[in-house]
Amino acid sequence: MSDSRRLTDWSTESGVLGDLQGQRHLYCQLAENALLVAENLRDNYLHNTAQFVHQLRLKILDAERRDIPPILEIHNCDDLTWSDVRDEVVTFIDGGVGRVQVASRAPILLRVGSYTVKAGERNIAERESFGYYPVILGDLEGGSKERDDFIDVVRVTAEILGGLSALNRTPDLDALIFHGPLIYLRGSHTGHSPFTESDIDLFLRRYGVDDSSGRMLKQDFFTTARLDIYPAMTPRSHDWITQRLFEPLAFLAFLQQRLIASARAHPHQPLIVGVVERGRERSFVESVLLPRVFRGLREKGNENWFNDLFGRHDLTTEHAVTERLGYSDTFLLGMLLRPGQLSEPWTMHKYGSLASGALRLPSEGFETAVDWSVLRPGNRNGFPEVSAGYVCVTEVSEPIRIEVFSPLGPDEIYRAAKRVYLYARLLPGYGFPVGLDIADKHARVPDWLTRAYGKMIRYQLGVSLQQGEITDVEMRRILVQAIHMTHRDWLFRPLADGVIR
Repeated sequence: MSDSRRLTDWSTESGVLGDLQGQRHLYCQLAENALLVAENLRDNYLHNTAQFVHQLRLKILDAERRDIPPILEIHNCDDLTWSDVRDEVVTFIDGGVGRVQVASRAPILLRVGSYTVKAGERNIAERESFGYYPVILGDLEGGSKERDDFIDVVRVTAEILGGLSALNRTPDLDALIFHGPLIYLRGSHTGHSPFTESDIDLFLRRYGVDDSSGRMLKQDFFTTARLDIYPAMTPRSHDWITQRLFEPLAFLAFLQQRLIASARAHPHQPLIVGVVERGRERSFVESVLLPRVFRGLREKGNENWFNDLFGRHDLTTEHAVTERLGYSDTFLLGMLLRPGQLSEPWTMHKYGSLASGALRLPSEGFETAVDWSVLRPGNRNGFPEVSAGYVCVTEVSEPIRIEVFSPLGPDEIYRAAKRVYLYARLLPGYGFPVGLDIADKHARVPDWLTRAYGKMIRYQLGVSLQQGEITDVEMRRILVQAIHMTHRDWLFRPLADGVIR
């Protein structure tokens, strides 16, 4: 089918229906929504959704023809070739969690993997390298291990330290790409017990940071925390500094600001990108697209357009439309973007839930008041702003979201989109950067492995209990050996003295 014919069909209602029915991922999401929306929406849900998308497509084409501000800016990101990125060095980072049911279902280990590749290099030995960094959660003294999101806090901290390590160790690095958001919604992570200095030493040792760099990183954080961060967060700042505690979110904000500073000082000033697949975010639709739709309806005195279309009386706000109709960013943008296109970038608002609360210190049983709002963007030592956009890779996969740090400049999102699209085209059936797929497979702790060393732990426990010869050192040795059951984990092999470090 010619491009002109395809574009003509794209702008018709029948073309919209054809896309909905022909693109399995969209149709499945639509079918799922149809089962979840209110009963009085179900009969014409498919047809009415097609009507809405049809009107959006007409608005986009009309803006292009008349050269007027569009309801949605769309940028091309398919003009980068492999010859353009030849000799570029890219590091992909991802984390995996292992859960073993011994006495409980709590996760007991985390493994973060990095995959570094040089584009166009034919010598395999020089083209790619792998790194694996395990953390035994039982080794951590601080943190709130009883919370379900404890592993998320540990994993994000470990991944950022892995990114810093990659920046420091790779002088020719051109891009650093994380699997997942650069910054998660932080409000839900407030209230965790602080990490101890021993915990941070464990992180730094696992991530290959030399002693002097690790000491400098810790000292820089404590200096900043003593002067600015902790006095603004808590009336007990002196106690926190005296005990050398690392409040998890304050430390994460510090690490991300350090990541930005390191990228700026790096000889190649590499891209830093987070790539998110299969997201169900509504941030773009609610904060960018639908506000323009409602403004246009108000201009025409047609505020009840959604109510008239769906036979409702409550579809009068952006949130009501997304909540009651089940529309997400990936669904609507999947109907508006074509392969090789980037949606309009926008600033994500991730920090509204950072507010006052309380936490317990590792050595105390009572709570301390804390104000996490000082970590919001705009404050001197707060989290950095994040810009995001959606990239459509293929017609058989959902758009993927890319995130960049806003302080690194307005052009970062466009540079990132072109490279992410190029890398993802190597997996046309998946539509996700191939390097992240490799890092994910090697960082993941597979079920067969967790089952295997779960059995080994139980066996060793049984034998040791019968013989009366069980020690903490022996149990730790078993766990460390179990997580390193692949040949690539040679960095953490037993040393000559028989000690596993």
